[in-house]
Amino acid sequence: MISLFRKVRRMLVVEGSFKRYLLYAIGEVILIVIGVLIAVELNNANNFRVKRIHEQQIIVRISNELEAGIRRISLFQQRLQIKEGALESISPYLGGKEITDKKAFLESVIDASLFGWEQPPLEQTTFQEILGSGQLSLILDTELRLQLTRFYHTVTQREERSTLRMSEFPKIAYKLIPRERETDLKKSLSDVEINKIVNSILNSDLQSYLIPEQNRAKFIVDIWDDMKTESVELQTKLKARMRKGMLSESKFPEANASN
Repeated sequence: MISLFRKVRRMLVVEGSFKRYLLYAIGEVILIVIGVLIAVELNNANNFRVKRIHEQQIIVRISNELEAGIRRISLFQQRLQIKEGALESISPYLGGKEITDKKAFLESVIDASLFGWEQPPLEQTTFQEILGSGQLSLILDTELRLQLTRFYHTVTQREERSTLRMSEFPKIAYKLIPRERETDLKKSLSDVEINKIVNSILNSDLQSYLIPEQNRAKFIVDIWDDMKTESVELQTKLKARMRKGMLSESKFPEANASN
C-alpha cells in the first residue's frame, strides 16, 4: 500500500499537477489520521477488556470469601448456641446451688468460655488488597463499590466493639481448668482433682463476670445475624455483576459508571 502511494506521488510530481498532488497529500494525511484513530480505538478497547477481566477476578474473589464467611458464621452460630446454653446452665451453680455432676459442670464452664478471646474475623483480604492498591475503581458499579466499602467498614467496627466487650470470664476459666485442647476437659483428672478445681472456681470471681459474658454472647448473636444477612445480600449483587460480565451499553462504559 505504501509502495503504491509512493508511485502515485512520483507520477503526480512528474506530471507537474500541483492541484492533484495537493489533493493526494490531503488524502494521505486523512488516511494517516484515520489509522491513528483506529489504533487508539483498538488500544482503548483492549485496555477496557483487560480492566473488565480484572474486575471479574476481583468480584469472584470477594464473592468466594463471602461464601466462606457465611459458612463460618453458620458454624460459629451453632457454637454460640452452646456457649449461651452453658452460661445459662452454670448460673445457678455459681449462685450456690449444689453441683451433682462436677465433671459436667467443668465441661459447661469450658463451653461458656467459647469465643472469649476475640471476635472471629470475617475475611476481607481481597477488599483490603484492592483498597490499598487503588484498584477499587475497577468495579464500575458505583453503588456496589459503596456497598462493599460500607459493609467492610461496619464489619471492622463490629469486631472491634465485640473485642472491647471481652470480660475476665474466659481468662479465669482457662487459668483454673486443665484441658486436652482449648474446648476439652483434661481426661486424666481424678475425682479428687475435679473436686479441687470446682472449689477453686466457686471461690473465684467467675460469678461476677457471668452477666457481662452473657451480654457479650447476646451481642455476638446480633452482629453475626446482621453480618450473615448483609453478606448474603452483598453476594447476590456480586453474582449479578459477574453474570453481567462485559458491559454492552456502550463501547466505553466508564462514562456510564453507575450501570
